[in-house]
Amino acid sequence: MVKAQVRLRFKNVNNQTLSVVRSLSLTAKKTGYTQKTLENVLSMVDPNTGELASVSSKCAEIDADIPSHLGVSRAILDNVIFCHQEESNWPLSEPSILKKKFDEIFASTKYTSVLESIKSIKKEKTVELKVLFNSLDYLRQNKDRAEKLRQSLTANTERSEKIQEKIDQLELDIDKCVEEISRLMAKTREVQAIEATLNALAMELRSTQDNVHHLEGTFSLYSESDAELQEMLFKHDLSVKTADQERAKLERSKQRAASSIANLQASVTQNQQTIGQLRALLDGNKTKQSERDLFIQELGQQYSISGFDDQPLLAADVQKFLSKIESLIQRASNDGDRFRNEVRAKEQGIRTELSDKRARMDMAASLKAKTEEGISSAQSKLRQQNSELLKYASTEADHESTEKLLAEQESSLHVLKTSDPGLDSMETQRRSKTAEVEMLENELTRLSEQSATQVKSAGMQARLGLLKNKFSQRSDQVQELMAQNREAFRTVLNEDPSPEEVEHKLTPLLKGKESAVRTSSQLAEKLKREISGHDVRIDNVKSQLQKHEKTVQDCDKKVFTECKEEPFLELLQRTEEDLAETREGVQDVKAMSSMYARFIAMAEKKHSCPLCTRSFDDQLETQFVGRLKRLMEKGSDGDDDRQLAELEATVNRLRALRSSWDTSEHLKTIEIPALELQLAELEQKKSTSTDALDVAEMDAAHLSSELGDLKRLIATANSISLTCQENLKDGTDIKSLETELMCAGSLQTAEELQAEYTTVKQKMNTARQELHRLGQEISQMNTEIQRREQVVRTLKEKIAQLHHQQSRKAQIQDQIAEIESSIVSLKMELEQHKSEQSQSVMPEINKLNARLREIMSEGQAVDMKSQEAVSDLQRNLGKIQMYNKDIERVDTRATMNELSRIEASTDSQVEEIQQYTDELQSIEQEAQALQECLTGFKTLQRNIDDNLRYRRHTARVKDLEAQIAETSSKRNADAQGTYSRQLNRLHQQQSSFTSERAGLQGELRQLQDQRRLHEEELQSDYKDVVQKYHENLINCKTTELVLEDLEKYSKALQSAIVDYHTMKMEEVNMSIKELWTNTYQGTDIDTIEIRSDQEGMRANQTYNYRVVMIQRGRALDMRGRCSAGQKVLASIIIRLALAESFSVNCGILALDEPTTNLDHANIAQLAQSLKSIIEKNRRQSNFQLIIITHDEEFLNMISLSDYADFYYRVYKNSDQYSCIEKLAITETN
Repeated sequence: MVKAQVRLRFKNVNNQTLSVVRSLSLTAKKTGYTQKTLENVLSMVDPNTGELASVSSKCAEIDADIPSHLGVSRAILDNVIFCHQEESNWPLSEPSILKKKFDEIFASTKYTSVLESIKSIKKEKTVELKVLFNSLDYLRQNKDRAEKLRQSLTANTERSEKIQEKIDQLELDIDKCVEEISRLMAKTREVQAIEATLNALAMELRSTQDNVHHLEGTFSLYSESDAELQEMLFKHDLSVKTADQERAKLERSKQRAASSIANLQASVTQNQQTIGQLRALLDGNKTKQSERDLFIQELGQQYSISGFDDQPLLAADVQKFLSKIESLIQRASNDGDRFRNEVRAKEQGIRTELSDKRARMDMAASLKAKTEEGISSAQSKLRQQNSELLKYASTEADHESTEKLLAEQESSLHVLKTSDPGLDSMETQRRSKTAEVEMLENELTRLSEQSATQVKSAGMQARLGLLKNKFSQRSDQVQELMAQNREAFRTVLNEDPSPEEVEHKLTPLLKGKESAVRTSSQLAEKLKREISGHDVRIDNVKSQLQKHEKTVQDCDKKVFTECKEEPFLELLQRTEEDLAETREGVQDVKAMSSMYARFIAMAEKKHSCPLCTRSFDDQLETQFVGRLKRLMEKGSDGDDDRQLAELEATVNRLRALRSSWDTSEHLKTIEIPALELQLAELEQKKSTSTDALDVAEMDAAHLSSELGDLKRLIATANSISLTCQENLKDGTDIKSLETELMCAGSLQTAEELQAEYTTVKQKMNTARQELHRLGQEISQMNTEIQRREQVVRTLKEKIAQLHHQQSRKAQIQDQIAEIESSIVSLKMELEQHKSEQSQSVMPEINKLNARLREIMSEGQAVDMKSQEAVSDLQRNLGKIQMYNKDIERVDTRATMNELSRIEASTDSQVEEIQQYTDELQSIEQEAQALQECLTGFKTLQRNIDDNLRYRRHTARVKDLEAQIAETSSKRNADAQGTYSRQLNRLHQQQSSFTSERAGLQGELRQLQDQRRLHEEELQSDYKDVVQKYHENLINCKTTELVLEDLEKYSKALQSAIVDYHTMKMEEVNMSIKELWTNTYQGTDIDTIEIRSDQEGMRANQTYNYRVVMIQRGRALDMRGRCSAGQKVLASIIIRLALAESFSVNCGILALDEPTTNLDHANIAQLAQSLKSIIEKNRRQSNFQLIIITHDEEFLNMISLSDYADFYYRVYKNSDQYSCIEKLAITETN
C-alpha cells in the first residue's frame, strides 16, 4: 500500500487564505490497483493567529466549494486552469465533445433551461387564461340564472303561504263534519241495538217453534200432570239404576272369569313349550351318543384297534379309545423326527463335497478372469491406437486439399487487392464526400450570416410568421369544425351551408324550438299537479279505509274474544237455546224434588213403595228413604242454578256485542267496498295521468335535447363565423407585411430560414453519415485483406503439420501389429482355462447338485406324509372330545323328572279352565235377561222426558211473543231513515272538503318540491357564484399582466444571452489572434478563431463550436488539417485566451508539457509570449503561472530567474523511488 497527500493553499475572492488537503492510498491487489480517499479537509487560515479552522471535510462539499472560493466555474477549472497533458488538446476534439465543453464554459445550458422554463410557463399561463375566460363567461351566466331562481323562490313562498291558509280552514271544516257524523253514528247504533234485540228474540222464537214441531209426532202424549210425570220418571229411574247395579256386578264376575281363563291358558301354553324343549334335548343327546360310538367303531377299523364294536359304549370304553389314539399320535411323531435327522445328515455330506469342488472351480475362474483382463487391456490399447490412426486416416487427402485451398486463397487475396472498387477507388470517394461536407458547412455558415443580417427585420418577420401560423391554424380549425358538424348541419338545415353563412341560417330556428320546449314543459307541469291532487285524494281514501278497517278489527276482536272461531249468530242462537233448556232443567229438578218429598212422606206413612205398593220392612224402608233423600240433595246442590246464571250472563254479553257485529258487517259490506271502488278509480286516473306525464316528459326531454343540440350548433357556428372574420382580417395584414418585406429585400421569415438551415444541416449530416460509411467499408476491406492473409498463413502451417502426421501414422501402425499378436496368445491361454474348467470340475458339481435335490425332495415327501398322518389322528381325537363335551352337557335324569312335573301341572290347569268356562256362560245368560228389562225401562223414560220438554217449549213460545211485542213498542221506524239521510249529506260535505284540500295539498307539495329544487340548485350549482365570478375576474386580469411580464423578461434574457455570447466570443477571438500572431512562426496560417454556429432561432437557439484556421481570408476547420505542433500550440493559445476572459477572479494557470511536438522556433516564440503574459500580470496579486516540463531550455527562454527564486524538480533515486527536490532557480542546467 502506498499513501499520498495533495495540498493546495490559495487566496479566495475575498482575499482569505484557504488550505485544501486530500489524503489518498493506493493498494496493489491480484487483479489490479485500488485507489481510496482517506481524508478531505478544507481549512481557513486565521489572519490573526495563523491557525487553521476546518470549513468542511466531505468530498462532495469540497468539490462544490472550491470553484466558488476561486471565483470561477468548475468547467474553467477542469478545462482551462488545471488541464492534464492527455486532455490539453480538447479544443480540437470531435464536435460533440467540443460543444459540451464550450456550453459548460459559457454556461449556455443554464440560461437555455431558464428560457425553456419561461416558455413553458408562458404556454401554461396562456392556456390557463383561455380557460379562465371560458370559466368567466360560464360564471356570468350562472350568476344571472341564480338571480332568476331567487326571484322565482320569493314568488313560490308567497303562493305557498296563501295555499296553507286555505288548507287550515278546510281542515277545521272537516273536523266539524267528523264530530257531527260521530254524534249521528251513536244515535244510529242505539236504533240498531233495538233492532238487534228484536232480531234475537225473533230468532229465538223461530228456534223454539222449530223444536216444538220436531217433537210433535215423535212420542206419546200423556194426560198426567207434570208432577205425576216426574213421580213416574223417578220410579223408573230407581228401577233402571237397580238394574244397572246388577248388570255391573255381572260384568265384574264375567271379567274375573275371563281373566282367570286367560291366565290359565297362557300357563298351559308355556308348559307345553317347555315339554317340547325338554323332549328335543333328550332326543338330541341320544343321537350324539350314537354318532360318537359309530365314529369310534370306524376309527378302530381304520387304525386296527379292536374291542370297541359293541354299542352303546360306556364312558370308560371311550376314555380307553382316546388313550390309544394319543399313543398312535406320539409314535407317528417320533418316526417323522427320526427320518428328518437321517435326511439332514445325508444333505450335510453332499454339501461338504460341493464346497470342495466349488473351491477348485473358483481358482480356475480367477485364472480365467486375469487372462480376460489382459485381453481387455490389450484390446483397449488397440482401440486407442486405431482411434489415433483414424485421425491420420485422411492425411494425404487433407494434404492435397489443403494445398489446393491455399492456392485458391492466395488467388482470392490477389483479386481482392486488385479488383474494382478497391481501396484506391474508395479513398477517392471518401475525398469527394469530404469536399461535399465542406461545401455544406459553408452553406450553413452563409445561412447563419443571413440569419444575423435578418435580425434587423426580425419584428416584421416574426409578425408575418405568427400571422401565417394563426391563419393556417384557424383555417384548419374551421375545416375541422365543419367536418365534425356537417351531418348535424345537414340534418337541421337540409343542406350543406358554407362556413360564412351557417350562423345566419341557424339563428331563426332557435325561437321555434324554444317555444316548443316551453309548451311541452307546461303540459308536463300541469300533469304533475293533477297527479299530486290524485295522490292527496288517494291518501285520504286510504286513510278512511284504514280507519274503517281498524274499526272492523276492533269490533271483530271484541266478538272473537267472546266467540273464538264460532260464528256470532250461531253462537248467540245456540246459547239462547241452551239457556232455555237449562231453565227447563232447573224447573224439572225442582218438580222432581217436590215429587221425592211426597214419595218419602208416603213411604213413611204407608210403609210401602209409592209406585208398586210393595210393603217395606224397617231395613228396606230406611234404605229407600235414604236413597230418595240423597237424590233430593244431589238435585238441590246449586250446580244447575250456577249454570243457569252463567248462561244468562253469556247471553247478555253476546246481545251487548250485537251492535259491534252489526257495525262490522255494515263496514265490510257497504262502506269498505265503496271506498275500495273509489280508490281503484283514483289509482286508474293517476295511472292515466302518469302515462301521459311520461309521454310529455319524453317529448320535453327530446325537445330539450334538440334545443341543446341546436344551441351547441349555433355556438359552433358562431365560433366558425368569428374565426372566418379573424382570418379575413389576418389575410389583409399578411399581404401588407409581405409587400413591406419584399421592399426590404427578402420574404423569408425566421421560421423559413430555420427550415432551410435544418434542411442543409440534414444534408450535411447525411453526407457525414455517408462519409462515415465509406470509412467503415474501407476499414472492413482492410480487415478482410488481413483475414485472408491470416488464412493463407494458417494453411501453410497446416501443410507443415500434415507432414508431421504422416510420420506419426507409420509409427502407430507398427504398434497396432505388436498389440494384435499379444492378443492372439492371450486368447489361446483363455481357451485352455475354459476347457479345463468345463471337462473336469463342472460335471462332478452337477452330479452332486442333482443328488442333493433328490434327497431333499424325498425327505420333504416323507415328512409331509408323516405330518398328514399326525394331523388326521389329532383331528379325529378332537372330534371325539367334542362329542363327549356335548353329551356331558345334558343331565338325563334331572331332565326326565322336570318333564314329568310339568306334564302333571298342565293337566290340572286344563281342568280349571273348563270350570271357569261354564261359569262364564251362566253369567252371560243372566246379563242378557237384565238388558232386555233395561231396554223397556229406557223407552218409558224417554217418553216421559219428551212430554216434559214439549210442555217447556210451548211455554217459552208464549213468553217470547210477549217480549217481542213489548220491544216493538219501543222502536221508532222513522228515526233510522232520518239519521241515514243526515249521514249521507255530511259524508258528501266531508268528501267535498277533502277533495278540495287534496287539490290544494297537491299544489302545495308541488310548490314545496319546486322550492326545494331551487334551493338545492342554489346551494349546489350556484353556491357562492357571485364570489367565484369576482375571484375569476381578478384571476383573468392578473394572468394577463403575468403573461405580459413573462414576454418582457423572455425578450430581455434572450437579448442579454446573445449580447454576452457575442461579447465573450469577440473577446476570446481577439486574445487568440494576438497570441497566435505573436507566437506562431509559420506562414501557412494567418490566425485561428473559435466559430459558433447557431442552431434554432432566438428563443431556443443553441451553438455548435469549431476551431478554424484563416489563411488569406479563407476559414477552414482546423481539426484533421493541422500538424501535431500546430494542434498543441492552438490548444495552449485557446486556453490562455479563455483564462484571460473567464478567469478574472482567479489568476492561476497550469501548463503541462507545453512544448510537446513544437519546433525550436515555436518554442522560443511561446516562451516570449508567456514572458509577456507574466510581465503583463505580475502586478496582479492572485496571478500564478504553473509550468510542468522536461524542457529546461524552454525555462531558460522564459528567464525564470527574473520572476522566481526556486523550482521543484522530480526525479528517481538509486532505489527507483520518485523524489521531489526544491532547487534554486540558478541551478537550472
